[in-house]
Amino acid sequence: MSERVRINVDGREVEVRPGAMLLEALREAGSEVPTLCHHPSVEPSGACRLCSVEISHADWGGWSGLVTSCLYPVEEGLVASTRSDRVARTRRTLLELYMARCPDSPEIAALARAEGIDVTAFAARDSANLCIQCGLCVRVCQDLSTAAIAPLGRGTEKGVGPRPDGLAEDCVGCQACAHVCPTGEIKSEQGNGVLRIWQREFPLPVCAVTPEHCRACGLCEEVCPTDIPRIAPRVDGTLAATISAEACEGCGICAGSCPTGAITQPGFEGAELAPRAPGQAIVYACARSDFGDDLPENVELVRVPCVGRVGPEHLVETMAHAAAGALLMCRDRESCPHGEGGRLGEERAVVTSELLALAGLGEGRVDYLRPEPGIGGPARGAMEWREGLTPTPLAEPTEDAAAPGGLDRALELLRTLRTRPELAAASRAYREHTLFDWGATEGDLPELALLSEPLGGGAGTGLVQAIKAGACSLSGEHGFRFRITQRERRAFAARLASDSEGVVCEEPCEYLQLALLAREGAWQPGACAPPRFHTEEVTS
Repeated sequence: MSERVRINVDGREVEVRPGAMLLEALREAGSEVPTLCHHPSVEPSGACRLCSVEISHADWGGWSGLVTSCLYPVEEGLVASTRSDRVARTRRTLLELYMARCPDSPEIAALARAEGIDVTAFAARDSANLCIQCGLCVRVCQDLSTAAIAPLGRGTEKGVGPRPDGLAEDCVGCQACAHVCPTGEIKSEQGNGVLRIWQREFPLPVCAVTPEHCRACGLCEEVCPTDIPRIAPRVDGTLAATISAEACEGCGICAGSCPTGAITQPGFEGAELAPRAPGQAIVYACARSDFGDDLPENVELVRVPCVGRVGPEHLVETMAHAAAGALLMCRDRESCPHGEGGRLGEERAVVTSELLALAGLGEGRVDYLRPEPGIGGPARGAMEWREGLTPTPLAEPTEDAAAPGGLDRALELLRTLRTRPELAAASRAYREHTLFDWGATEGDLPELALLSEPLGGGAGTGLVQAIKAGACSLSGEHGFRFRITQRERRAFAARLASDSEGVVCEEPCEYLQLALLAREGAWQPGACAPPRFHTEEVTS
């Protein structure tokens, strides 16, 4: 590993990684440097000049100068000042110019106030245009989407857009440009299930809830990037999630996270997300992953609003249909309004890969990818991933599972896969000789523990301990289901409330049901202590 580079920042000696740009080093050192054109997802351009700092060096004979820190690489012995008089004057002039150019921009006003500037000495221009020519929207669209917009015009008439009439033929409605715009100039509107941007309209697949299937676990509230779902009481006194059709942005992250399948999304049901494609590899990609005509015949593309829409059950079903592999392709989290979905997709890829290995399909069949920037990045990434896949051991697709949806469907498919003769030996070997040495090889215990862990709150922790001790089994009539009836849920909630110290469970099925209801973020009628399994040490 290369040695760290030592520099001086505002009188303090700090060490930073070699090759870093000065702006990154300054922020790593805790120095606040304002920017308008900088974003971690795209290459720096130095357009706004606000990140200018004064630098010098012992070898420069006393010379110092101003540089844009986002474009200046660090070097050993560099001395940087973010608050010198020279920097303060330059920053004040720039901010006053921006205030005059965009007098109605709250973002620029907030930056100015942070620097102690309340008024500008320059004449304010027409406030109808808030564009400051930072170029962020153009760079993010060209590097990480479909290159639908570009600079337009020259001189004082210069602007940004798809073409002079404002209609963006190549726009896919990803809203990345509006998300990264520092002044709010790029407008996107939505209502009645329609998104409007760049004179285009895009239908939004609005999510809906079937209350009878909801267990009020609260996971939809936690994962939604725009805080739309809400757990609320129903007329009959039960709790269930609700989703406003007017506010929903159609990313589907809540639907992909719902353990019971209670949240549905038109056009993205199970059949659409798990295509029957024996031998093919499936790529689940967001709209701004432009592939052109470059994908080979043995790769099938499935467009999704967000990779967070794809749940473990869809990935397991894809593989059960004898696909060679499944890839979740997230273009970029930081420049996406639904960036939470990318994080969830990465976690699900890891969990599903482990589940499929337990089932005997081998490792590395499900993966997550953030492709290289540029129009050709997604296609190159998908083809490189496809070339690394081995043929699936399944000659024919597995018959459809009987489970209705959600993680119950994943569990049923995994049970079915274990009955396939071509997978049975590999499944047993993986359980016995890898890190999944649970101490018990019967039943669905490892699968349940893995499926429960992403729900948070330690729901699977006690169960894993019991599994490793060989102390429990879910065989027979006490099978576990993620989807439970409202009556069952009330009974479980009453059981939780019956013991303020935490219910001690004898049955693993009961333990897991209570742990999911008592998980952090779950909605219960009062505070409930988490349950304990009978093998756990009980303390007073």
